[in-house]
Amino acid sequence: MSDIRWRAGDPLVRSVVEDWWVDPERPDHRAVVLRDNPRRRLVRIDSEAAGSLLVKHYRLGSGRHAGRERWKALFGQSPADREFRTLARLREAGLPVPPPLARGALVGGDRLIVTRWVEGETLGEAIAAPPKPRRQGLVALGSILAGLHERGWLHGDLHGGNVLITERGPVLLDLQHARRSRRRRARARDLARLEHSLWAADIPLSDRLRARAAALRVTRPFDARARRELARVGRATVARFHEHAESRHRRSLRPGRRFGRLELERHRGLRLREIEEAEVAEAWAAHRQALARDDARVLKNDGRSRITRVEIGAHRLVVKEVLPRGPWRRLADAFRSSPGRRAWVGGHGLAARFLGVATPVAYLERRSLGLPSGSVVFLEDLQPAEPADTIEGDASRLGRTVETLGALAATLHRRGVDHGDLKASHVYLEPGRDVPPKLLDLEGVRFARRISARRRLRALAQLNASLPDRFSDRARLDAFACYTRGLPLGAKGLKKVVALSRARRHRWTGKDCPVR
Repeated sequence: MSDIRWRAGDPLVRSVVEDWWVDPERPDHRAVVLRDNPRRRLVRIDSEAAGSLLVKHYRLGSGRHAGRERWKALFGQSPADREFRTLARLREAGLPVPPPLARGALVGGDRLIVTRWVEGETLGEAIAAPPKPRRQGLVALGSILAGLHERGWLHGDLHGGNVLITERGPVLLDLQHARRSRRRRARARDLARLEHSLWAADIPLSDRLRARAAALRVTRPFDARARRELARVGRATVARFHEHAESRHRRSLRPGRRFGRLELERHRGLRLREIEEAEVAEAWAAHRQALARDDARVLKNDGRSRITRVEIGAHRLVVKEVLPRGPWRRLADAFRSSPGRRAWVGGHGLAARFLGVATPVAYLERRSLGLPSGSVVFLEDLQPAEPADTIEGDASRLGRTVETLGALAATLHRRGVDHGDLKASHVYLEPGRDVPPKLLDLEGVRFARRISARRRLRALAQLNASLPDRFSDRARLDAFACYTRGLPLGAKGLKKVVALSRARRHRWTGKDCPVR
């Protein structure tokens, strides 16, 4: 006998699910586990009698926060109950959602809901299509969301994985967070979640605006009211971007699903779970061995830092060890954290903002009397990419490099990032490949909702001064003009950048620059 207590549903569907529950290996019910985590399990069952079904097993009594989930279930507010009710209501309203077929409870408190299996690919997979069908799909999705909002509903968790693209059009999935609301601000936040996920997938702004306009039922040419509505969603998307980035940023500071604790030889830190503690230990040992032999793996070894390139199994890493530099520096690090930890936080903060970075896979720091006395960070090796300032070629290629650097500076500042040491030698490019630039030297990275004009001027001057004279002044001026189209710096901005660049006395002399 099954321990499922059914509360609603078709008898045939319930019978098929009970048979699978008792014997998951039954040959007449082909079952495939699609996802299994502490919160829920998703299983597809292909039955000759009932067709293709999707079973969602919510671990309310056996998973995390079991006590809290039981209390919610008593009042009919468990995720399974909410999703089943919402699916039924939206189906009645004529919206494209999977048909709900059955709902049940297990003896231990877990819940099951069964829906019809819908064939298709997720939006996250479909947006890789050529531009025209991608735009058509986004506009169709926008129209469906407009219908959802007009009926007084919010999805609550819109992203690329919760929209299925089928032959008949988009279908909305995972509606356990759906709720009723007709407030404009709430609708804007709902759309902002979707647009944020499209942004993360590098969907151009023009395509995102098409979906946004369809969801708001506005068409070109946009009148004043339409522009206000579009701008409201745009502001909500930027706010969602910062909220998401700050949340991911905080998660990088503690162990969790993605990060694990790390402790080696009185040093403590964190690591990505995809790399084992033993592999980090092996990389650290290889780093020390390279320094002792002073072999080709040593990239830098001076009084401030030691940098080596090591290869451990499938991992090609750069190991950067920062040495303690006196009591005042150590006291400052007590407040701002060690360089290794700052690089770890900066790297994952950049990644959360959809920016290219040498991914930190682990960091370690040692403390003495509460003060950092040494730290090390293990970074993704960016080879075969090369530093931007080392790129050679004709004027066209050098001009494209300067354009890329200017666009990167604009993107950093729009997304609230001050790199702290933005030099061309810290930006790695892969010539001949259409991939975004990646950043190194992450200890000084800082994040804010808005970067001041003063800090932006200093960053541009540092970047400009770090480029040798072979990069033409004409290309630099063009890149600056592109930067200021979206991020104005005032009438004297260019003169200030040039003056600050010259004052640095780095690699750009500026002898032929027309700006004085």
